[in-house]
Amino acid sequence: MLVLIAVMTRNDPDVSHSGTAFGVTLRSLRRAARLTLEGLSEASGVSVRALGDLERGRSRGPQRRTVDALAAALELDGGQRERLQRLADAGRGRGGPTTPPYLLRTVADFTGRERELADLEALATTAGTRAVVLFGPGGQGKTTLAAEAVRRLAGHFPDGCVCVRLHGMSEAPLPAAEALVLVLTALGHPPDRIPVDPAAREAVYRAALASRRALIVLDDAADEERTRPLLPDAEGSFVLVTSRRPLAGLEGVRRIRLGGLSGRESATLLERILGAPRTGGQSEAIARLTELCGHLPLALRIVGNRLSSRPGWTPSRLADQLGDDKRRLSGLVAGDLAVRSAVALSYGQLTGPHRMLLRRLALLPGPDTGPGLAAVLTGEDAWTAEDSLDVLVDRGLLEEPAPGRYGLHDLVRLFAREQLDEEETQSVGLRMADWLLRSASAAGRWFEAPGAPQPWTGEFPAFAPTSADEAEAWLTAERPHWVGALPLMFEAGRHREILHTSRTLYWFSDRWDQWPEWQSLFSYGARSAAALGDRAAEAHQFNCLAWAHSFSYQYEKAEQLAARALALATEAGDVGQQAWAWAYLTGARMSLKRPAEAEQAAENAIRLFEATGDATGKAVAQRARGSALREAGRPEEALAIHRALLGARAGDVPDLDNYMRAILQHETALDLLALRRWPEAAEAYRAVTVPATHKGIDHLQARVLSGLATALEHCGDLAEAHAHYTRAHALYTALGDTASAAQTAAAIERTRPADAARHPRSTATG
Repeated sequence: MLVLIAVMTRNDPDVSHSGTAFGVTLRSLRRAARLTLEGLSEASGVSVRALGDLERGRSRGPQRRTVDALAAALELDGGQRERLQRLADAGRGRGGPTTPPYLLRTVADFTGRERELADLEALATTAGTRAVVLFGPGGQGKTTLAAEAVRRLAGHFPDGCVCVRLHGMSEAPLPAAEALVLVLTALGHPPDRIPVDPAAREAVYRAALASRRALIVLDDAADEERTRPLLPDAEGSFVLVTSRRPLAGLEGVRRIRLGGLSGRESATLLERILGAPRTGGQSEAIARLTELCGHLPLALRIVGNRLSSRPGWTPSRLADQLGDDKRRLSGLVAGDLAVRSAVALSYGQLTGPHRMLLRRLALLPGPDTGPGLAAVLTGEDAWTAEDSLDVLVDRGLLEEPAPGRYGLHDLVRLFAREQLDEEETQSVGLRMADWLLRSASAAGRWFEAPGAPQPWTGEFPAFAPTSADEAEAWLTAERPHWVGALPLMFEAGRHREILHTSRTLYWFSDRWDQWPEWQSLFSYGARSAAALGDRAAEAHQFNCLAWAHSFSYQYEKAEQLAARALALATEAGDVGQQAWAWAYLTGARMSLKRPAEAEQAAENAIRLFEATGDATGKAVAQRARGSALREAGRPEEALAIHRALLGARAGDVPDLDNYMRAILQHETALDLLALRRWPEAAEAYRAVTVPATHKGIDHLQARVLSGLATALEHCGDLAEAHAHYTRAHALYTALGDTASAAQTAAAIERTRPADAARHPRSTATG
């Protein structure tokens, strides 16, 4: 018959307790102090008979004054005194020997975790696996999952299940020697035969498990030292450990990390807590709540309980309240459940330097970072910072979404920000922002023409990449941070530094033309130039803004910005920026289907570029003029211009020659399409090669694919055309180009082989 036994060390009405645990512990402490019953009686004032009853389990839970007297006589420290009192409290709370239905309190609305439960069942029933550590940050529901696992696994362990709460997150974690007393007592080992010596006690425990198939749950383990003696030697019994830490020092165990619920699981949990009447028609508000909770089970439980206790509240009302970052943690409280308290337990166990790092990580503009930026926040070297970051991961306060990248859960970030405001006397935010822009500038120099200026000096050396690949990797990984540094630097009046950064990232931006962050960079650049009264620099930044908006398909805005750049450049007498303004006006007007105006703007740009000797700009403007001529119904002239340009170099900017050549190849193919020279167009499209180093490849590749498909469709090769339309549609969709995506979707349907005979080729469009 299955015997289910639960051993806890604090009063819990849902779980039964061992009636002799206090007595066994008292006897061990007395013997360790080398006292007889008479000696302890004399020192404590408790009678010999009463002490005997306590040790034999006849008296299960003495009053606090008795425990205090015994603790004083035994010279116990604070942790030992607290543990002895917990056992006494547990003994008083027990009315008699009962067998609980399950080891831990399960919840009727348990949701998700099916993969973890399946993994636990597979491990618990597979030969060779004796222990699993279920770990993760506070609030992820490790104990709840363990309870559900026990409910499902109990049938595999005919010799019983035992749970011990180790109080790892308390100020006085349960030592292994005392936990062994609790487990052995629960397994039915005679109390008077439990050895006083910890090593002998451990040997008895292992021998007991060797002859049984029992399930042992060690809930809330503090560390390896307090857990290792409780792991089994032989197969048969199975130990499930829950902890906020992975307990990496334990040998021969498997580990399962517990993260947040999925979006669907989070919504389902709230729906189960609240019931259908409260959640019907509230899917949007429920989704907002799950996001505000960061999919943390504890936070979701709190939100569900709060709404359950307030029948008049709607999910939308609570979502609006929690939407305020400064109020969210205060709102995530329901009775004795609080997210802030759960995080504070882990925070309180950190050393001072680790607490400082966690606090300052709340300053990060982006979701995750590497050791370099963490070192700037703390003033340490990068190696020390990385070690500290790993400690915070180990304690469940940081996540590691990718090797070497560290991030805060949204709710932990709010807690860290609170601690930062309370404990820090001066902010290091500006130091961080200065380092980020200096490092971005240093990285951007790898993509500038030779002789680009060095970044300014600062308190900490800037990141110094040793190759273009390393520079690009850093700029990409830290993009949210160096863009997020702009408002801090602007507020501090560091306008020259912002302009310096914008200028050194000018050519790099061309490699990642789809990044929305360019609008932020060039906008702050324009504002900084205006603050400095530098009209030429302001014109340059507005030209860059026009370029950035054109790649976001905001062509009307791009035209307005280019016009503003033209006015500023004219006022400043900067012919070069006037030329670029006309070039960007050309592109905007082309996209707005005004080819005649675009051609005129291109002619103005060509004239000014010739005056300044800018060969790169002239080539760009000539290419655009050819495109305008094609759209105006003059494809022969366009083809002549584009073919002539194919033989010329665009300039000395890294990668631009090859990219310009790919664009000109594409323009030539478009000209051939407009001339209805289908085979030549298909051949021209196949010749287009976009350099892999240029990140605008997806947008250009999408156009090449759709153009090639158009040419092939007119040539009668519908199968290959259909394949290329399909690939182009996927790229357009990913890029957010909805108009082109819609056109290719129609072409996909038109070129399906089964329908080809019903659709004449003349309906195809380029």
